[in-house]
Amino acid sequence: MKILVLNAGSSSLKFAVFDGKLKLVLKGQVSGIGSKPRLEIDGHPSREVPHVTTPSEGLLVAAEWLAANGHEPEQFNGIGHRIVHGGTQYVTPVVVNDEVQRDLDALRALAPLHLPFGLSVLREMRRVAPEVPNIACFDTAFHATQPELATRLPIPRSYFDKGYRRYGFHGLNYQHVVEALPHVSGKPLPRRLLAAHLGSGASMCAIFDGKSVATTMGFSTADGLVMGTRTGSIDPGVLVALMRDEHMSLEQLEDLLYRRSGLLGLSGISPDMRVLLASDRIEAAEAVDYYCYSAARHAASLVPAMDGADAMVFTGGVGENAGAIRARIMGHLKWLGIPPEHVYVVPANEELTIARGARELV
Repeated sequence: MKILVLNAGSSSLKFAVFDGKLKLVLKGQVSGIGSKPRLEIDGHPSREVPHVTTPSEGLLVAAEWLAANGHEPEQFNGIGHRIVHGGTQYVTPVVVNDEVQRDLDALRALAPLHLPFGLSVLREMRRVAPEVPNIACFDTAFHATQPELATRLPIPRSYFDKGYRRYGFHGLNYQHVVEALPHVSGKPLPRRLLAAHLGSGASMCAIFDGKSVATTMGFSTADGLVMGTRTGSIDPGVLVALMRDEHMSLEQLEDLLYRRSGLLGLSGISPDMRVLLASDRIEAAEAVDYYCYSAARHAASLVPAMDGADAMVFTGGVGENAGAIRARIMGHLKWLGIPPEHVYVVPANEELTIARGARELV
């Protein structure tokens, strides 16, 4: 058995090949899509692919390389896709047919800045290898176990039935954390686990008995923790004032919330935590202070969902690699009483979760 995993973003297409025992065979990506696209394969020299302007075009480049290196697309037993949003309908991996594809296309309004990329690659892969099962795996699915109380928004009830509710994201990696942590710690999964996915996008999740009961991201991927370029939680009155007093259009407001805020907006320097930690400018230090303090406040907000916390785990690029950030966040959370030996790091691996979901269906 051989599984191909595809993870499409706005400027990159990551891909990985797993064997039937879920051992990684190879991984790579087409990065810099729309600016300076490159094909990067672990263990091989990278090369420019200047004609690539969309993730779907990146897929064709990746498929060509795979075919030339003994991995013809039609030879895979299954192809797993990271799909950011499954709505309330899709809460487990699903083999995609025309009906499922139409259902997912109808969800684009729920994640207009993310979902179109995954769906375009899914559609293209179904065209390239029509006989191979394509399996959609959803970032929202892990949070389907949250109680209804945790999913409601404080707006008129009629909007809930239209889909305006808290969904949560990063679920594929939270599922990986749940499965991997006992192997990392050598102990059973903690019953009350705070999980922090800290990367360019960031969220936290309260995991009780291995299931999501609350999370910081809600209706959109701009909620919760401050991120690289996204605001995280912000007073909605500020948005009303910006539209009224600064005459911001909807497009300008969306650009502000998703692309010009967060660490980039706070520092005026960079959205990259590595750059900020290496900088001696006061603006960089203030942005880092805000990030850590904000993360701790959000972590604390999840504790009531579990009546406490037994352990904390960090994952994602910042969570895995920035020990100083982990220490500062935990410094704000000393009152929780989580001992240092119950603070863990698990490297993110959404691709493995997708491969496992695909294998189970094929």
